[in-house]
Amino acid sequence: MDIDKQDVLKNIIGKLHAGASPESVKQEFLREFGSVSAEDLAAAEKKLMEEGMKLEQVQKLCDVHAFVFEDNLQAVHSSKKVDSIPGHPAFVFKGENAGLTAFLDKEFEPALHAYAADGTESNKEDLMQAVKSLSKLHLHYQRKENLFFPYLEKAGITAPPKVMWGVDDEIRSLWKGVLAYLPSKGKAVLPDVEKLLAQVRSMITKENNILTPMLLENMDAEDWLTVARDSADIGYCFNGGIEGASPSDALTWYRWNASLSGKEDVLEQEGDRVILPSGTLSLEELTSMLNTMPADITFVGKDDKVRYFSEGKERVFPRTRSIIGRDVAHCHPPKSLHVVEKLVEEFKQGKKDEESFWLQRGSAFVLIRYYAVRSEKGEYLGVMEVTEEISSLRSLEGNKLLSD
Repeated sequence: MDIDKQDVLKNIIGKLHAGASPESVKQEFLREFGSVSAEDLAAAEKKLMEEGMKLEQVQKLCDVHAFVFEDNLQAVHSSKKVDSIPGHPAFVFKGENAGLTAFLDKEFEPALHAYAADGTESNKEDLMQAVKSLSKLHLHYQRKENLFFPYLEKAGITAPPKVMWGVDDEIRSLWKGVLAYLPSKGKAVLPDVEKLLAQVRSMITKENNILTPMLLENMDAEDWLTVARDSADIGYCFNGGIEGASPSDALTWYRWNASLSGKEDVLEQEGDRVILPSGTLSLEELTSMLNTMPADITFVGKDDKVRYFSEGKERVFPRTRSIIGRDVAHCHPPKSLHVVEKLVEEFKQGKKDEESFWLQRGSAFVLIRYYAVRSEKGEYLGVMEVTEEISSLRSLEGNKLLSD
């Protein structure tokens, strides 16, 4: 996209930031850009962000994409239409959106309209249940952010994932607010419920018409196999009864294609032992030991790329193998990115050696600790993140000794 077109795009974003609606600039967008591809738009957005435009401003263009690409999407090459294959991760992802649309049409929106028309306690409870059911959407967004986005980033497409993740967080925030205040504030919360519904519907359009074509253009068969393998670790939603998109369909597709490609999980060994200064371990012993620890461990190298994470049975946060090699800046929501970048920089400069954060999740209490990893000479090697659910430890008192 040439500089003149980038200026036009910048002008449109400025209008949106000033309060113009996506509908009002749609015709201008179509007139100037016609059938521009999602990839060209992604490159232009990246350029604008590199020039200093804030993510929140670029994010406002996301709704214009949805309007335009609903009717004007450039065709994806037929050889890459793997999203039409039952069980394929792209097919499952779109199937979830079909199931989500059906839920919104048949349950969520009718419950909203019924409560708006007749605000009885029964109708409010029906709407509350529909809002609670929407919580499963988080799994869909987590797979998108942790499995799909890394492949776009590896292809140099960084702006759309950041923008879309920011919108995901807006949806999550809206959902939490409705869930918290609907019981006590009743109809006063309905504008937020309507906004939540609109945002979720808009994201469905963006995923189907913008995200999926970019994924099909930038992921190969091995990439999709990795996504299929890791998807079950995060989970699925709204795909029950969707022909070809159920968890069993996804598992069947993975097992069949993994066996054909020879990519079934096997323990890879390089030599018999791992020799360490304080002892030696077989690769199997070392892997099993790290996965048995009561905490999740993630290591980010000095180049800010994810190098390793443990794979224990009970993980606090989802980690998938597709993040290996991913820039740590892309592993966090936009709203917390500045904190991560500041902390890593302080580790590199030697200003800090560790930092801790914690959060309450229902009855669970999660402790997240970051450590600067340094060589014996003090050279910075990277960052280790240790995450542990410690609610059971907080109540310990007195002593429990081996001699007891």
